[in-house]
Amino acid sequence: MNTVDNRGLACPEPVIRTKKALDNMAAGTLISIVDNEIAKENVLRLANSMGLSATASKEAGVFRIEIIKNAGASVSSVPEELLACSLPSKHTTLLVKSDLFGQGDAALGQVLMKSFLHALNECSVLPREIFFVNSAVRLTCQGSAVLGKLQELEKKGVQIYSCGTCLDFYHLNEELAIGQVTNMFSIVESLTQADHAITI
Repeated sequence: MNTVDNRGLACPEPVIRTKKALDNMAAGTLISIVDNEIAKENVLRLANSMGLSATASKEAGVFRIEIIKNAGASVSSVPEELLACSLPSKHTTLLVKSDLFGQGDAALGQVLMKSFLHALNECSVLPREIFFVNSAVRLTCQGSAVLGKLQELEKKGVQIYSCGTCLDFYHLNEELAIGQVTNMFSIVESLTQADHAITI
């Protein structure tokens, strides 16, 4: 049994690495390990395109995809649609209004925000984009305690945006460490076009 560990890799890398491992096998079982829903679905689609049997199981936020290859099975190239890391067709937008989660004690709010972003990373369905406004832009700047969590989300295909007016107000224009600067029109447009809009 062969194993290819794709944890921490964004699409299409898990698909490419899995196909390469399958191409190097005459026959047998391959375990492809991924840590997000998009990669899992795309690896399963790859196996299906090759006519191979594949099943996926999840444990502690990690997917183990078992692919069985019979002698003679192969495919000349990775299907083009699998080279794009697409988010779910349902469009969810997240609007973060503060660098604290909830109202009350500031120290608790910081802990809860870090916990929220950690839990969000473990979800199988992620928002398409996250907008940070008002004091929430501090979370996307240098020195942020949650910058690592946001980087993980960005690697999984989530778009990170910070309000330009807010960055300017807090004198953080030069401190932005992740994502792109956006404006109120773009924020409103995305919120109104989203299938689901969540505000925290």
